[in-house]
Amino acid sequence: MWYKSFVDQLHINSGDKIWLSSELVKIVLKFKKEGRIFDGSALIDAFQNAIGNEGTLILPTFSFEFSNKGVYDVLNTKGTTGALGNIALGRSDFYRTQHPMHSFAVWGKDRELLIGMNNKNSFGIDSPFGYCVGRHVRQIILGTDYVHAMTFIHYAEVVCNVPYRFAKSFSGVYINSQGEKEERTYDYAARKLEIEPREVFNRIGIILEDKSVSKKLNINGLVCYDIDLAASFPIICDDIINNQCRNLYEFNIARERIFHH
Repeated sequence: MWYKSFVDQLHINSGDKIWLSSELVKIVLKFKKEGRIFDGSALIDAFQNAIGNEGTLILPTFSFEFSNKGVYDVLNTKGTTGALGNIALGRSDFYRTQHPMHSFAVWGKDRELLIGMNNKNSFGIDSPFGYCVGRHVRQIILGTDYVHAMTFIHYAEVVCNVPYRFAKSFSGVYINSQGEKEERTYDYAARKLEIEPREVFNRIGIILEDKSVSKKLNINGLVCYDIDLAASFPIICDDIINNQCRNLYEFNIARERIFHH
């Protein structure tokens, strides 16, 4: 079976904690060319079988309906971070974490821990991003790159208190999994409007690969990455604190003006 063979080549172990990011277009087209229909749920099943009941699987289901339109429904607001996360949300064995802007569909041993997190800030240390460091989560990226998938870098920015972001509060109607509505307020790490950062995360990705913290793989013609997020965290923070984010961003104004403190 293609799905099992694919996951086997990633060398996933029983008990692993996996953050699965994907851009499915290339896989879908590959299947189409071969006269087959891609089944995202079967790929999720293959990851579940590999990590077993002691493992945990999380898929990003980020959405900005709450900040843009002032309403969020845990059960019905679709994620904007790829089809696989929405496939997971449509299954009965996945539950969604609480933050309305940066949520994850979660399955496995640490599910209750993750859905119980009530972090106000998207990237707080009490968030699923903090969990990724504390529990040595592996981020598997399928069919895309660091720029499009490594949202974890924003967590390091918040922890390191970068001068070009600030906690911006958004309030709106929050509809929980029981269908109950309430007014809630959450924070997001917004950027200062006068500073326009352009993400160049592939630079830090190459450094992570050089340090054997990330592995770039080619599996069945698909480029994939396997990142140890806990080990990547101090390397990213070092670039922020000691290198003015040179391997993370290009800015529209001089770095010295941004990092003058």
